[in-house]
Amino acid sequence: MKKYIIFAAVVIAMTACSKSDFKQIQYIEDPDYPGLPVYSEMGYNTYGAYINNKVFNPAWTDRPFYLIADRENMTMTLNGSVEYNGFNIIFTLPIDTTYHLEDYHSLLALNGKSFTIDTTPTSCNVKMEGYNAPDIESIYSGHIKFEKVQQMLVDKTDAEVVVSGKFQFRAFTHDGTRIDVTGGRFDLGVDNANFVNFRQ
Repeated sequence: MKKYIIFAAVVIAMTACSKSDFKQIQYIEDPDYPGLPVYSEMGYNTYGAYINNKVFNPAWTDRPFYLIADRENMTMTLNGSVEYNGFNIIFTLPIDTTYHLEDYHSLLALNGKSFTIDTTPTSCNVKMEGYNAPDIESIYSGHIKFEKVQQMLVDKTDAEVVVSGKFQFRAFTHDGTRIDVTGGRFDLGVDNANFVNFRQ
């Protein structure tokens, strides 16, 4: 009898899930990287990194991240904070002839792609914006990789595209201060609510 009760509880919990459940941040701390979310590829809507050994984590807002595409670039904005100082990390990726980002489904073309982070037009650029955000002048080295980009289905219907990957980079501010960003990871559930296309 006890087994049937447990089974019924699991079935009820599973059937109660909806698309909206995938929009919430599901934070699981990484035991190997204290303060950061575990790297995942499930659309947990988490991201984080160490910035000069201090934790950068998501802002708990209705839209902590978003992606914007136009004819030449795609920007991925991660809204977060370090020690209560809120700011964004913004990656700008060039769009070339091998992929076109018409809608969020087009993000599947990024699966497995890697980009060097520097200041050249064919690479990924990065900046930080917001109150007390470091003012990056130059980028010494870095990379971002879209480890896995996959379509997520709920009840056999399209829910979102999950964009997961890792990043790290070293940069310098205008006054010569070094910024080391390490352990970066992201696991984003993307749909029309957080993807905008300005190609038209």
